[in-house]
Amino acid sequence: MATREYVYCDYAAGAPCRPEVAAEWAAYAAHEFANPGAHHPLAYLARRRLMEAHERAANVLAVDPREIVFTSGGTESDLLALRGVMKATGQGRNELVVSGIEHHAVLLEAQRLEAEGAVVHYAPVSRDGVVDVQALRHMVGPRTALVSVMYANNETGVIQPVKQIAEIAHAAGARFHCDAVQAFGKVELKPREIGCDLMSLASAKFGGPKGMGLLYNQMNSRIVPVIVGGPQEWGLRAGTEDLPGMAAMAKAMEVAESERAGAWPNVARVRDALEQRLVAGLGENVRLNGNKAPRLPNISNISFLHIEGQAMAIELGEQGFCVGLGSACAPGETDPSHVLAAMGLSWEDAIGCIRVSFGPEITKQQGERLADLCIANYRNLRGLG
Repeated sequence: MATREYVYCDYAAGAPCRPEVAAEWAAYAAHEFANPGAHHPLAYLARRRLMEAHERAANVLAVDPREIVFTSGGTESDLLALRGVMKATGQGRNELVVSGIEHHAVLLEAQRLEAEGAVVHYAPVSRDGVVDVQALRHMVGPRTALVSVMYANNETGVIQPVKQIAEIAHAAGARFHCDAVQAFGKVELKPREIGCDLMSLASAKFGGPKGMGLLYNQMNSRIVPVIVGGPQEWGLRAGTEDLPGMAAMAKAMEVAESERAGAWPNVARVRDALEQRLVAGLGENVRLNGNKAPRLPNISNISFLHIEGQAMAIELGEQGFCVGLGSACAPGETDPSHVLAAMGLSWEDAIGCIRVSFGPEITKQQGERLADLCIANYRNLRGLG
């Protein structure tokens, strides 16, 4: 347990579980303990609660409850989407298109599918971190089974042209999967309006419990299960259902959506003021990655030139601010970011990166204090006095 107060600026890695969500989980854990697959009165009640969880999540996304598949998180949802589609599609469509800045859950699964015989194409991005739509268009064709591009990047917050990409996929007869793990709760997300056949969410990113996620799977989108052994989740994800986790995730979705419009504009102002203060204080010694493209309101990816980002993060931690280095799921904790490399940053610039990701409680004063500490730490780390 923490023994001091910290300003938590790592929401992209995981948000704190909201009190009302924790209360929902506890209530279900205490009272809704029967297995929904059994055959007695308490099991029938649990089955009803199971359907209610699907209905609540579906209502937030404006989809059918039967299109909701609960999983253990964003990683499993991504894996089920990619493997589920690629293994359900015949040999005539054995090609997968992803962007070069996807989360490792997508990239590593793409590599695994490639080793098993699939043909994988990796779409490049601009220096601002936006997928090159024209390059992607040339990669999609009659043999493409699936295109997978995230809604917003988990390291830079840069929002991708997913509606346009969905149209490209559908025009070729392929399906479109969108990893929306970072975006949900911060922007309006309706899979059908985007054109998604599949969409991944992770509860831990918006105030729900860790270890819960979901995959939206459009009704006529056939996929094969990855976890087998039972008929749960429409036969797509075997195992006794985590009813408390499902109910808590649905609650977190409802709360996040209800507060979305009011919570994040102020966060964007704090983030923008932080960046302006850093540039004013450090000039050409600081680089803001992706800031010229549309971004989520709470993420800032900052390269401090000529120092290591890890050193900056350690100093800030000692001073009471918790920030990230990049993706919390990267294979090597101190490896330079594959996202920044795809954007054309040098190894030296990428290694100097930190990721600041605010929550809705951040204040103007905290943002200013963080910027001032970054400026002072940079000067100390470079020996500039």
